Amino acid sequence: MGIGTVQTIFVCVPAGSTQAPCPTGMALSTIQAYIIDPSQADSIEAQNAPFDYAYAGAVWVMAFTFVVGLFLVSKSAGTILSIIRK
Repeated sequence: MGIGTVQTIFVCVPAGSTQAPCPTGMALSTIQAYIIDPSQADSIEAQNAPFDYAYAGAVWVMAFTFVVGLFLVSKSAGTILSIIRK
């Protein structure tokens, strides 16, 4: 699913001569650019939202707690198995 199209656009680039729509010292040039469809702009802006440190911290604490809990369960299971082997 495409969120935009490749289109030819006009830009002002530094040059020795000046063309009408550009400021002094700039000339008109054409380039190919990927233009995002306006209906998809919200999804692009959502990806550029600021980083949420509180949420990232909560996820990290949950993952760390899970790993430590898994370690403790494995260690106790190992202890029980070693007792049974004797």
